[in-house]
Amino acid sequence: MASPTQPLTIADEGLRLRQVTRILFAVVWIVPAVLASLQMTLVGDASGAQYSIGTALVWQGSTWLLWSLWSQLILTLVDRVKLDTARLLPWLTVHIGASALVCIIDVFVIAWLDHIFGAVGQVTSYAFTLRVVLVNHLDFQVVLYWAVLGAAYMVEFVRRYRERDRAATELEQKLARTQLEALRMQLNPHFLFNALNSVAELMEMDVREAQRTLTRVSDLLRLSLRSAGQPMIPVWQEIELVELYLQIARVRYGAGLEADITVDPSIVDDMVPSFLMQPLVENALKHGLAPGHRDQCIEVKVGRQGNTIEIVVQDNGKGLDGLLTTSGRFLAAVPSVDGLGIGLTNTRSRLTMLYGDRYAFRMSNLPTGGCRVEIRLPMESR
Repeated sequence: MASPTQPLTIADEGLRLRQVTRILFAVVWIVPAVLASLQMTLVGDASGAQYSIGTALVWQGSTWLLWSLWSQLILTLVDRVKLDTARLLPWLTVHIGASALVCIIDVFVIAWLDHIFGAVGQVTSYAFTLRVVLVNHLDFQVVLYWAVLGAAYMVEFVRRYRERDRAATELEQKLARTQLEALRMQLNPHFLFNALNSVAELMEMDVREAQRTLTRVSDLLRLSLRSAGQPMIPVWQEIELVELYLQIARVRYGAGLEADITVDPSIVDDMVPSFLMQPLVENALKHGLAPGHRDQCIEVKVGRQGNTIEIVVQDNGKGLDGLLTTSGRFLAAVPSVDGLGIGLTNTRSRLTMLYGDRYAFRMSNLPTGGCRVEIRLPMESR
């Protein structure tokens, strides 16, 4: 069995269900044993003789609790003798033989108990008692065997269904994680190529600055690798990535680029998708701003709106004329932007896979110029 600190595997759940089933099939016979004992104490046997509760419990309890043993045998046969159309004849042979053996033994035991406790009037002959039990109890024992067998297979089919369902769920989750990681890994080389292009341009003008920029690129890649394999990271770690990226971007856009990052201190430890904000910032730089121009500004705000985390990235550039559509609406799973490249395309795909229809995404042009991107994510419990 797995330790309490580890999640149960499919095999662990199956083993636990088997154990619980065996326990239930062992103790359920206490109910008819008690009822039969009370009936014999209050009403008496066929001859009208009444018995003390202790005698009745020993007598009827022994009769019924014998099925605790038979039920364990039946469960073992269910585990070892598989039921399928290709093996139907061997399956029938095994259970017909087992039911005959169990019922014969049960009839002999019941007859012996009835003979000992005098259930058939004052008859003292065991042979006569056995004949009476054969007539009155054999058919019931056969039905009881197949009823227990049916109940055991019902539990077995439920267990198999749960195993298949969980296996399918785990496979779906693994596929989703693989797809998420593939999408995220597409962003790293995409960003790296852009950063190296900036360094290449800088090499012809300022070698020292190019060296410092390469150091920043190295730092950013190290942070990115630290979050590799983690679809979710804390807000503060995501902000570190954005800050490093903006330092590299200033090499190309010049000192005229101002960046303002505001984060609500109460959510710095909340989890967001890794590499979520960098494509938004890159999109603002690429489509809204122009290298070398003065008084260019990009703002990044991360705050709380009710039970959601709100991420806003906006710039004061030229906006996104011709790229916006009017098909989307805020607080909808389908964003209102098309054709903005690999960064935002992957961002949209990752958010859909992580949150389904529980996230919001909107892009809009500002009246004063520039573009505004808003994302709202449900706050995950810590």
